[in-house]
Amino acid sequence: MTMAAEPEAADRKSLGERLAIHVASRAERLQSGYLNDHPAAVAELAMLRRGASQQPGEDVRLVGLTMAGLYPNPNGLDNRPLDAERAAYAALTLFAIHQQSHRDARMHRKGYSFGRSARLLGRRSGARDAVRARFTALATATTWDETMNHARGLIQQLRAHGIPLDYGQFGRDLLDLRGTSGADGVRLAWGRHFYREHNPEDDGDDADASTTEH
Repeated sequence: MTMAAEPEAADRKSLGERLAIHVASRAERLQSGYLNDHPAAVAELAMLRRGASQQPGEDVRLVGLTMAGLYPNPNGLDNRPLDAERAAYAALTLFAIHQQSHRDARMHRKGYSFGRSARLLGRRSGARDAVRARFTALATATTWDETMNHARGLIQQLRAHGIPLDYGQFGRDLLDLRGTSGADGVRLAWGRHFYREHNPEDDGDDADASTTEH
């Protein structure tokens, strides 16, 4: 599946920044509600988890939860999901999977790039080679469906080991990774973080693992 083109007037960099803010804001609101056991947030996250196996637009309620407001004026937009809409939908439905059952830990956390979180997963799971293989497959996927398949598998593993992810940045990465430009920059950033020999912050992550795993 190819991604629909953005309006020609849209600036890709400003669009990425707007997308990151949009996704982070939605994830933070849902996360706060879920951790405080607000029924509406619990129900919305359940709806988003079901949407992870659907296409954007199949359930109109998910349009409101994931992409509404991303474009201030939707008049004249293509009738297929645009790049940023698809990235927002993917990031927020994957966040819903990631946060499930973590009632006292925030799975959306600023500063946890995808490369960093994948590196922590390799350390904590003891399956670095398997994690590296899926990480590489995601970074080099050639279709959106393939990208999402590998991303969903890694997110489920991050959830199992209580490792957070910065979903605002992840949404922006997905936009650039599947776009016509910026993909090499995303892969470079992910690779730098994944193959970093040692990050002192990782020691704190491992020490806190018992408070985030269930």
